[in-house]
Amino acid sequence: MNKIGKYFRGVAEEAKRVRWPDSKLLWKSVAIVLTITIVTALSITLFDWMAIQINRAFDIAFPKDSSSASNTAAAMLFHLIGGKF
Repeated sequence: MNKIGKYFRGVAEEAKRVRWPDSKLLWKSVAIVLTITIVTALSITLFDWMAIQINRAFDIAFPKDSSSASNTAAAMLFHLIGGKF
């Protein structure tokens, strides 16, 4: 129990030594983080939308018939592993 108390006293001492940011720097950092987060989210959304549109274009350009549609993934996997199990 003494080791745990000593550990937390050490943590408290270190927390007092930390140079905490002032309010102006804190809000500036928050703005930067939010800006990067929003730009990243919008980029991911855009790329996802583009991927969906490309996938739809391929589906229109190369339609699948109903008999082979369910076996397409299995056939591709079978071909990739060399046709052997």
